[in-house]
Amino acid sequence: MNKIPARLEKKIDLAEGLAIFRLIFDQDFRFAPGQYATVWLTHKGKTTPRPYSIASSPAETRALEFYINLVEEGKLTPSLWDQEVVRALSDESPETHVHVSGPKGTFILDPVDPRDLVFVASGTGLAPFISMTRKLNEDFLADPENFRSRRIYLIHGASYSDNLGYRQELEALAAEALKNPSRKLGLVYLPTISRPHMDPSWTGLKGRAEAMFEEKPPRDSQPLDLDATVKSMLRAMLRPETHAVYVCGHPGTIDNTLQILSARGFKPVTDIKFEKYYP
Repeated sequence: MNKIPARLEKKIDLAEGLAIFRLIFDQDFRFAPGQYATVWLTHKGKTTPRPYSIASSPAETRALEFYINLVEEGKLTPSLWDQEVVRALSDESPETHVHVSGPKGTFILDPVDPRDLVFVASGTGLAPFISMTRKLNEDFLADPENFRSRRIYLIHGASYSDNLGYRQELEALAAEALKNPSRKLGLVYLPTISRPHMDPSWTGLKGRAEAMFEEKPPRDSQPLDLDATVKSMLRAMLRPETHAVYVCGHPGTIDNTLQILSARGFKPVTDIKFEKYYP
């Protein structure tokens, strides 16, 4: 196994226990969007490996970006929230250092599938979709005239609005599509939170990510209810002939999405690809 030495370029704190980590290298690390890498952290004489989906674009061959949440009882993440460890990883300390191996994984886009894309993410399961979306956007910008037209519907479920990582980036890309409807790459960004009662300033979609596919809108929905409107749109639009679904995140999100969409003719592997993510 080839392990590449890395250095922590920066840690971007998004919310309590949620951050983006960027590692940089002195040699190339090539991967396909959707794959994961294993991070090997050595601290106090102990080395701990942990696989993480890659969020960065494959165009960045000497950097990797990871979207990570703190697991209090986890084997690796508590160290990533230890300020002493973070400083040591930035300074290339001989006692505390990090390596990366890989890439691995088959959760990647089918290059010949012409269907529009539906990305369903819960929590940090968003990471591979950030990599995929960045790559697709880079391909479009590099050759917009010959880019194959397609639309991305990205549903991201989180507990609270400050857990919606990459929100500004995704909102900006979605706004580009709204400003230019003829743009060959369009993004419809659908963030939703499952604990709106604890996030009173939130006025967007409510519920878990997979709830966006529910067959029946809530009983108390009103004619202009945002949740009911989006669910109605997705019910009317989604067909296995025209849409390929990718799901990443909590096992419950994947199981529920499979159950709901299988009843509508979507088949695992051919129409729905998934990667279960355990934080």
